[in-house]
Amino acid sequence: MTRVQDHLDAYTQSWKSSAHTFPSFSHTFPVTEKQRREQVLDGYFRSVNAMKSRAPRRKPLTGDAQLQFITATRHLLYEGLDFTAQQLHVLFSEELLDVSRQFVRQARQFDSALTFNEIFQACRNMWVMNGLQIVLGLPVKLTSSVFAYSLLYPYTDNLIDDPDISADDKARFSTNFHERLAGHSPQPRTSTERIIFSLVDMIEAEYPRSAFPDVYESLLAIHDAQTRSMRLLHAGDSLSESETLEICLAKGGTSVVADGYLVAGTLTKDQEFFLFGYGAYLQLLDDIQDAQEDRAAGLHTMFSRSNEFLESKVNMTHWFSSMVMQNLSLFGSQHLEIFSSLMRKSMELLVIGAIAHTSDLYSAAYVLEMENYSPFSFSYLQTHKEHFVPYNGFLLKAIEELAVAEYSSVTVSPFQQ
Repeated sequence: MTRVQDHLDAYTQSWKSSAHTFPSFSHTFPVTEKQRREQVLDGYFRSVNAMKSRAPRRKPLTGDAQLQFITATRHLLYEGLDFTAQQLHVLFSEELLDVSRQFVRQARQFDSALTFNEIFQACRNMWVMNGLQIVLGLPVKLTSSVFAYSLLYPYTDNLIDDPDISADDKARFSTNFHERLAGHSPQPRTSTERIIFSLVDMIEAEYPRSAFPDVYESLLAIHDAQTRSMRLLHAGDSLSESETLEICLAKGGTSVVADGYLVAGTLTKDQEFFLFGYGAYLQLLDDIQDAQEDRAAGLHTMFSRSNEFLESKVNMTHWFSSMVMQNLSLFGSQHLEIFSSLMRKSMELLVIGAIAHTSDLYSAAYVLEMENYSPFSFSYLQTHKEHFVPYNGFLLKAIEELAVAEYSSVTVSPFQQ
């Protein structure tokens, strides 16, 4: 879309002009307060383990046990992580839980070959769109476009990441997919392409191309950004830091702009501008969290290239997020206050959690200073990291239990090819 480059230029400049100073977090947690919260978390683990032990082997929690699990998770988020009652009301609203159940059921029926992890990955895509429904004042529901777009990227990601598919075949798929998003009718070459094209059909049924051209411009923009992002793999010294930054910002920014269009059909220029920045920040945050894995895989991001100025870049990302959040007022929605508070809390906790779990990438002084703002000691987090990575893993785990139950209960039929 024509405005992508303008957004990219603006936010690239915002990131480059961000302060290098240490982040300004809400408050510190003394050692005694960390210990109190760790006791709360220990109690949570004991109660969850007790529930699991009473469930049949390898079976999901059902009925009252699910309710107990969600209640325990709400208590933990309230007592351990200072989520407010209003924030928890939104996160655990019956509408969001119902949409999650409905999505899992519908995805399972759509394609029986989808694994639970793939469906849960798609659920996480959907929750971003649900959040946008809230902030845009729209009903929280599973539309055909929300369903289709949430599923598109498990399919396309799996195809691109499959080592058994040749580079030439991946390039041909990328060209074919671009043609389909542009409104043409290329012949699908594989069963996976046929499924992907059918998801585009669902979007077209809700948003006719003639009436909603920006929907398809946004889909082409994220496709082009993802195609360019393949340059980050094994890039060596062929990409400058500025090129790496722009590729990452474009990938994240165009993704969330597409979320917005598929939720609402139309957006104002101001709404689009905020969503691009929000998506760009989320991409940077993902790259901070995945720095070690990306480095091992040869994937170049701002945080995996080297340890040089790494702490400064994390600091800049924090201040970049503050500039992005200033643009949230462009939405003009009555739900902005609660949405803003949830976003700010998540941003803060996820940065701290990322440092806790990749502490060997940073200086001891930087880690120690960051730990002051963590509700739990870093040693405690590292000891229990299998239970939650990152902080919002508690919330995801609670909803995952519902998804597992729904996944296990659905009678599936293979996708009709």
